[in-house]
Amino acid sequence: MKITSIKNYFNTLFMFLLMANAFGQNMEENLNLLLIREDKVSPAMADEYEMSLADLKNYLTDNQVTGFNYFTHIQDNFEFVHIVPLNNLEELSEGTREALIKRVNKPELKLIMDYFDLSLDSYRHYVVQYKPELSYVPSTQQWDEGNTYRKWHYYHFYPGSEEEVEEILAAYKHLYETKNVEMGFRVFAGQIGLERPSYILTTWGKSPLDYHQNLEKTSEMLGDSGALLWSKLMELVKEAKITEGWYLPQYSFAPQLKMAE
Repeated sequence: MKITSIKNYFNTLFMFLLMANAFGQNMEENLNLLLIREDKVSPAMADEYEMSLADLKNYLTDNQVTGFNYFTHIQDNFEFVHIVPLNNLEELSEGTREALIKRVNKPELKLIMDYFDLSLDSYRHYVVQYKPELSYVPSTQQWDEGNTYRKWHYYHFYPGSEEEVEEILAAYKHLYETKNVEMGFRVFAGQIGLERPSYILTTWGKSPLDYHQNLEKTSEMLGDSGALLWSKLMELVKEAKITEGWYLPQYSFAPQLKMAE
């Protein structure tokens, strides 16, 4: 198994934690910029990795650490995805390892971080921007602990197509609103670390069965208009990937933020 160097891993993970500043109570209001960290874990080491996640959350909780908020997910390819709200891109230039050690000032934290490195194959991080004007989030369907099933739709589009893509997504949102659809979706645009132009659509449900039942109902409600819009969008797609997984509240640490009202 390939092991990421401890120095580089610490630098990135500490940056991941430092970027998670608390700036409000409602997650929906704090989605503007997000730092995404994807940890690739070998299946044989998944249990050890999850133990490290639990240790980290317990440590932060027991010590009442403030200023750190992150939401943890697992995808079906054994990648653990951590989502961290950012105030602005300038935060990415701040100090990382030394600043966190100085702020927490307890040696136990470094020991916990050591164990993360042993269960990793690789990692990457990138920044996305939430597009509320293109997203449809009905008030009847939250995406917190009551709806932990997730699907991520990664779309890379042809250069120069951004305006047309966003026009189609806006029309798609309007159709959802007109039909009063109960199933929602969120749209995120790639900013740093992803091939551009790229957009990520996230959808959610209580379970895979609940998700697909709602999807079938939604498709019937949208009818030919929905199918036509989706067909136009797919004509602009250069590359696509769809991944499913779960939100893991037991490993997330966000005492000052909510996933949704």
